[in-house]
Amino acid sequence: MNIQTAQNERTTILKIAAARRLYSKAKQYNNFYMMLNVVLITTLAIFSIGLNSDFFAQRFGFEKVDISIWVAVASIAVLSINKLVIGSGIDSNRETAAKIQELMDRDLFKLSWNSALAGNKPRFEEITKNGEWYLSKYGSLALENWYALNSTRISHYHQVLICQNSSLYWDVSLRKKTNSFIIWGGVCIFTVALVASLYLNLPMQAVLINLVALLGPMLDYGYTSLKENKDSIVQSERLLECISSTIEQAESGASEVELQRLTERVQDQIFSKRKSNWLIPDMFYRFFRDQDEVLMTQSSAQLEERFETLDV
Repeated sequence: MNIQTAQNERTTILKIAAARRLYSKAKQYNNFYMMLNVVLITTLAIFSIGLNSDFFAQRFGFEKVDISIWVAVASIAVLSINKLVIGSGIDSNRETAAKIQELMDRDLFKLSWNSALAGNKPRFEEITKNGEWYLSKYGSLALENWYALNSTRISHYHQVLICQNSSLYWDVSLRKKTNSFIIWGGVCIFTVALVASLYLNLPMQAVLINLVALLGPMLDYGYTSLKENKDSIVQSERLLECISSTIEQAESGASEVELQRLTERVQDQIFSKRKSNWLIPDMFYRFFRDQDEVLMTQSSAQLEERFETLDV
């Protein structure tokens, strides 16, 4: 059975669904991380600026109060919660999801499980529990035709190369857009807080404490997100170069055994990347999906045309 057909089998759909469910659980921890680091501390900092402002005190008839120290305490507490609680929740769910996705890929690609790299295979019960939960809530339509394959005339390992290429291309494109959003979002939040503090003529000590309290969690979230995304982009681009080289070797007449060895090496690196990737929020995925999916489909179709000339 070729990949095009096998990817829509019930067992494959169940694995994809289970992985999506566990990635979503990891993203819930990541969203909580963002809410604490960005939303909560930003709100507290702006609230602190308003309470310590002559303008708002006179306008709303309250006595000024400086809570900037408490904002700093909240900032330290948030950083501690991130390191002690949220991080482990993200790592655990993300790694299990990556293992299930890896099992799905290796079953489809007819590659042996690399226990030295990934440890034991995920348990059947874990896959079934999470997969059935996802399918009962969202159905299977969005999971069908997971890889954009149309031609049935392409040999197996050429199909594998197309699947690996499309997966990595999608990942790079989405992460670059997400990084741009994070950078500009952080700059805007800090600029608004700074301008508001200066415009409302707050005492310099309060300005500094509020801004430092705001910067701590924001930099922790921003630096972690940008660094992990950048590392992932570099790794994906290196793997895309490796796939391009492998495609050239295939066009030069590389044997099936050699293609299997090369695709297996790429797959090992894809798993390593997935289990440590920074988790892109679903809102970015949904917002950019249609545009990126069109480009990915066109790229896959182009590769299929190249391989069809070899496999006829």
